[in-house]
Amino acid sequence: MRWAARSGSGEAVSGVAELRRQPHQPGTGFLRLFVALPSRRGGVGSALLFEAMRSVDASGIDRLQSMVLAGPPGESFARAVPGSRVVLRLELQEQRLDQEWVLARCRELVASPPSAYRLVHWIGLAPEQLAASFGRVMGHVLDAPGAVLQMPPRTWNTAAVRAWEAQMTTGGDQLMVSTAVHSAFGEVVAATVATVPASGGPVADQHDTAVLPEHRRQGLARWIKAEQAIRLHEHFRGVRAVASTVNRENLPMTAVNRSLGYRPILGRLLVEAPVRGRRPRP
Repeated sequence: MRWAARSGSGEAVSGVAELRRQPHQPGTGFLRLFVALPSRRGGVGSALLFEAMRSVDASGIDRLQSMVLAGPPGESFARAVPGSRVVLRLELQEQRLDQEWVLARCRELVASPPSAYRLVHWIGLAPEQLAASFGRVMGHVLDAPGAVLQMPPRTWNTAAVRAWEAQMTTGGDQLMVSTAVHSAFGEVVAATVATVPASGGPVADQHDTAVLPEHRRQGLARWIKAEQAIRLHEHFRGVRAVASTVNRENLPMTAVNRSLGYRPILGRLLVEAPVRGRRPRP
């Protein structure tokens, strides 16, 4: 469902909202809402929120979630909604690949590999012999704090891996994966995923990083993410930075990122508010 606000017929749109049902959380809708700067503090956002809540009140959706920037105006607007609460505190972090010290640090880490493992890297499809074990690793993405609030559980067999690869490259984005493979068994035990925009933009997106439970605390996440940064720099010379969003409660991943030169850029909040009986005034 989508809504648009404007001051009169023929006038420019001053605000928009979009609501989708969360497939992994029955009864939850995810709301995106934006008001153009000149129209803020005039009730446009409240009117759009009222319409969204009114429309879903009888649809089985009993709560809304939305991602807002920490600080004004988004956070103050969200906190003013009756019954609202912060579910997750996220941080957008950036790794600058155009800073030599960052690449030097990554090369240093890659040069000292953990024993019993080897690096395997690919762009696009996972090698057939590694697809199944790669899928098992990706199934542990949900082990991260708060991950179940942001993505649905899924079965990660080879067919699911191929479907996920197609989804990640929709629109022409290029998928890059770096993994740690157990040397004795020849299976993926840790993986990290990034995409490079089809537009050729200067920022790549760092997505999921996961390690099988029995292989954790051996430096594998840091090792493969260092490799990923080097490969991104070598294969996509136009990429100058890597962006990653991390739950602030995920202290191990925050520490890994910090050791690789990631620096915080801004904060995001996942907020939630009940719908029934809590509609704000328009």
